[in-house]
Parts: sequence; C-alpha cells; structure tokens
Amino acid sequence: MGRFIPLGIALLFAACATSPKTQVLPEAESFAGFPQGALAYLYVDTVKARPILDAISLERIGGNKGSIAAALDKTTSAVAALYPKGGPRHFLVAARGRYPSFQASLSFAFSAAWKKRRSETGVSYWHSPQRGISILLNPEQVFISDGDPVPVPGVSFPQAPEAFTSFSEHAVLAGWLTEGAMPFNQLLHSLEIPLQIPAGQVLFSLRQSEAYYQGVIRIETPSVSEAKALVSLFSIARLFMANLDLNTWETVFFAYPPVQDGAALNLWTGTLDAQGVALLFTQFSLYSN
Repeated sequence: MGRFIPLGIALLFAACATSPKTQVLPEAESFAGFPQGALAYLYVDTVKARPILDAISLERIGGNKGSIAAALDKTTSAVAALYPKGGPRHFLVAARGRYPSFQASLSFAFSAAWKKRRSETGVSYWHSPQRGISILLNPEQVFISDGDPVPVPGVSFPQAPEAFTSFSEHAVLAGWLTEGAMPFNQLLHSLEIPLQIPAGQVLFSLRQSEAYYQGVIRIETPSVSEAKALVSLFSIARLFMANLDLNTWETVFFAYPPVQDGAALNLWTGTLDAQGVALLFTQFSLYSN
C-alpha cells in the first residue's frame, strides 16, 4: 500500500461538503473506470472527516493551506483505490463537487510547475513532475493520481464485500483491503512478534463520537474454525504488546480483545482525536509497503 496513507488518504479526506448534511457513503459504481487490481478501496463521509483533513498536510498537490481549503469547500464526496507498487499508478482518487475548471485550467497553463499531458485514451490532463501528481479536472469531478488519472472506459467496478453496507453505516470513512493480512503481518514482523495472521478480505471503518474517533476492523476468514484460531492469535499478540515499550499508535489495534462473529473477527481500536487519526495513518503507511 506504500505511501498512499499520508498522501492518498489525505487527498481522499479532501472532500469537505458545502453544507453539514448527513451523507450516504457512495455505491461501488463510484469506482467505475478505475483500473482493476487495487489492494484497497476507500469511501469517506467528507463532512465528518474535516477535522482529520485539517490535521493532514495537503500542500504536495500545490498551493497553500488557504487555497487548498477553498478548493476543498467545493467538494462533496470522494473515493479512492490503492494499487501495488511497481504498476503505472499507486493511487487514484475521484472527488465530486462543483469546480471552476476553466479558471483552474488557466492557472495550470500559466504555471511552470504543471505540464499538459495526454492519456492513452486521448484525454488531456495536468501533471506536476516536481510533485509527482496528475490531475484531471472537470466541472463536477476531479481525478487525482500519481500516474495517469484518466478513468478507463468500460472497466467494471469492484463489488463491495457482502457485509460492507451494514458495516459502513454511520462511518466517517470505510473501505476494504483485498489482501487484508499484509499490513498487519508487516506490523507484527517489525515489532519482532513471531505471528502470522491468516485473513482474506478486511473491512475497516472509522466512527465518530463527539470529538473522538474509533476504528472498527472486520477480518473475514474462510471458516468458523479459522476465525476461532485467529482470535487466539490476536490474544497472544496482545500479550506480546503488553510487554513491549511501544507508542500509542502501535498498540491502538490491540486496545480491546477480539470478538468472533461466525467466520469473521471484529476488532475495536482505542479512541483517538483527529490529530491521533492523522498520525496513525502516517505511521501505519510504514508497515504497508
């Protein structure tokens, strides 16, 4: 998953709605045109995520905090996909809203930092070699990527896991990992904890209670017996954690005992404020390459 967390998820949070209404998380159709093969998919409730966005720096995409905030105020929703390292792109973000695309295109045209490029499908977009960012800007939608940002016509969109709709209800953000065990096992390896977690898809969400947030992680396994074994593995990992001198972000995934739900395992993180969530995303990226 690489360096998407400090940048790509931050970009995804860059979807601040213009009015404080309750927003329903987008459907899978929101990923129409996204290239296949992503490691993770992410939705966001952009109104509730604004405090987290304010804690994450977005200057890499250009401009100062004031100009970025003004652009974010025009955005109503966003989704993102993360891709394996070594491919044509590592992340792709799609944000919806109402954008001054003509004025923005003029600004890009007169900026030495941005160059016009053309995708394989013949669509023009803007690219910043210095920042390694490409932007396709339309009046109602913006695509941002570290590769070609132009959606591919005719590509079928991914199907969300069966439990995702109910799992993501009332979430600030929610998504799923297609290779769910990888970041957890790399974290355990970095802490020299001799465990390997078997898992298929992993669903995750972040929920808000007043000024604090709590993550919920659902790990799906092929059978009830494997889920039971996974409960034991996580319980052992919690014992290892108790004997290590760790920072809060390293123990946040093991704050509470795991709970088995049929062939799945549910984990609740410790509570964090917006700054803590931003730090967690940044630090966890180190263990998801």
